[in-house]
Amino acid sequence: MNYGQWHQTFVNKVKDYDWHTCRRALFDCHNTLALRKDMPTDDPYYVKLWAEIDALRERQLKLSKQGAPA
Repeated sequence: MNYGQWHQTFVNKVKDYDWHTCRRALFDCHNTLALRKDMPTDDPYYVKLWAEIDALRERQLKLSKQGAPA
């Protein structure tokens, strides 16, 4: 799958997450990237992680505009 496909998959996955669940998932994604810092940016898993990170950030932004904790 490409970035756009992964991103849409994660947008659907996180659509009901609360702000704190997004935060925990973001920590997991960034910890994984830190553990695999030698991973090339065109690696499919790297692309997948960034699609998930972007979907989580978008969800948090949406929630913050609705008055959720930021």
